Amino acid sequence: MALNFPFKKSSTGLSDSNNKPRSDNEFSEAINLFKTQRVKIGISLETLSKETKISRNVLIAIENGWKKYLPEKTYLISMIKSLELKLNLEKGSLNGLSIQKDSINNVSKFKLNFINIDFLNSWIGSLLYFIIMLLSILALNSQQKYLIQINSISTEPIKMEKTFMEDGNVINKAKEN
Repeated sequence: MALNFPFKKSSTGLSDSNNKPRSDNEFSEAINLFKTQRVKIGISLETLSKETKISRNVLIAIENGWKKYLPEKTYLISMIKSLELKLNLEKGSLNGLSIQKDSINNVSKFKLNFINIDFLNSWIGSLLYFIIMLLSILALNSQQKYLIQINSISTEPIKMEKTFMEDGNVINKAKEN
């Protein structure tokens, strides 16, 4: 079993770059081949998912041609090989599925998505969290200073005095000056 790297020429003089899909036509042909062969064999997506250990969602994305839901090319290549073996297809017949996602979506990999947990685990997220905490403390401090300045709030603590009722219960009363 030989390892082929896309940046290195193999012993036959051919590189893996010749196997890259050249158009969306190859992608749709690979989808149609996948669908027809799966139906021809009579295997369901659930069974295929269990036998190839590929997520059912990925198989649905392949069958429907949803490029944005396909995994990275690194994972997709190994998935294509196992699908070709399971569906008794020729080697390289489903290579059209490994279309470059860069041509589909040219957005940077790191998005500022505040719902994304990966953002909070990055150094940028930690810095942003620290800045937000610092600003909120400063805002509360300035609010308290403003309330003291307009005499809306007292800086003296409230003195409490314990008063006993006839039945022994303790009642706290604010001492009036």
